[in-house]
Amino acid sequence: MPIYPEIKPNFSDLIDTNDGHRIYLERTGREGGIPVIFLHGGPGSSTNANHRRYFDPKFFDIVLFDQRGCGQSLPKGSTKNNTTWHLIQDINLIRKTLGLNQKAVIFGGSWGSALALAYAAEHGEAVETLVLRGIFLGSREEVAWFTDGLKRFMPAAHKELMWDSSGDLVSHYYERVNSTDRLIANEACRRWLDYEMQSMMLGSENINKTGQDKTEVSDGELARAQVQLHYLKHYCFFKKGELLEKAASIKNSAILVQGGMDMICPPFTAHRLHEVLPESKLKVIGSGGHGAWNSKIAEALADEMELLKKRLQANHGY
Repeated sequence: MPIYPEIKPNFSDLIDTNDGHRIYLERTGREGGIPVIFLHGGPGSSTNANHRRYFDPKFFDIVLFDQRGCGQSLPKGSTKNNTTWHLIQDINLIRKTLGLNQKAVIFGGSWGSALALAYAAEHGEAVETLVLRGIFLGSREEVAWFTDGLKRFMPAAHKELMWDSSGDLVSHYYERVNSTDRLIANEACRRWLDYEMQSMMLGSENINKTGQDKTEVSDGELARAQVQLHYLKHYCFFKKGELLEKAASIKNSAILVQGGMDMICPPFTAHRLHEVLPESKLKVIGSGGHGAWNSKIAEALADEMELLKKRLQANHGY
């Protein structure tokens, strides 16, 4: 099934959380249809127009939002009152704001998959099903893999990342992207995001181009790095092994789409989750990496959403 054509939101606004944040929210597709709530990755990333295109707008009530401190949400890069548990509350605030009383499909990739699981563990009664891509659980092992393990595959990029650090890279960069010296913050942000970009490109011919772009860092890029490092420093606010343990209690059905060549979130984690999620289906795309758009991962997600739509049509009489 092809990705759906571009579509503009029916509604967009900033909603106040009443604790210092205003969240960018948009709604597309069929109001009153089966709600699908899109949870973007990162942490620290944002939604974009392509994220609406996985879903049939004639059937789904499509809800996208930028998480606290991210994208078009304000204040940019703010980490005050910004934890996984705040984001879970925000999902419920969004449901209330839009009057979404039906169970919703929760669709999340990478960090969004962790947030989706955390939400379902707390509010499973509000979830129709989970659709998860590039599984991430916010564990200490996963963070260590990203900051240290990947050096085996991209040593030049990792050398750039080391900069003047000899210890905990996450704490090192967390301090620097939050420096009051904008030159230091910019340099840290550039190096951190460059490393992330190179890790996304593993397997491509551009892998050795790290560190060559010295362009100025934007406020949005700095905000992204600040939020991401805030979450990684705190292991996404999960206790050791917490999310995997909670997943075992989730009763909702789940569709897991995983790239077989995903180097940021290796398939091992998706298999572990599949083993403990009672009602899960795992689809591994052998040649797929971490990124979804313009890939076989996107095609697989679109296909799974079409199959899910047909099941929901049968179950709900649409």
